[in-house]
Amino acid sequence: MTDSASPPVTLKARKAPRLTYKQEIQTIKNLPRVQRLIVIMKIAGVFLVAIGLEGIVTGQYLFTLVFVPLGVFVSMLPIRIKTGVCIACRSPLEQSQAICPKCGAPQM
Repeated sequence: MTDSASPPVTLKARKAPRLTYKQEIQTIKNLPRVQRLIVIMKIAGVFLVAIGLEGIVTGQYLFTLVFVPLGVFVSMLPIRIKTGVCIACRSPLEQSQAICPKCGAPQM
């Protein structure tokens, strides 16, 4: 008797095509003003935390005490605003849709 063992099957996740730099900039330009402000605040929060970590490295602990909590606070402030339209193609969305049915773009 011989056992015919099948090789293990590996499943690969489907990779969505990445946006180019120009597509990312266009998507940010299509955002409503409030969501643009949220993106800017998230990026600013990362920079503030980086300045705080720089304070640890250089030994200036006042930078750490000021900028790390400030960066975390700024990054965590706004979470989500729903506008009812796709941020990439401006097509209308249902209230609970997370992915645009027209262009396939994920919503914030």
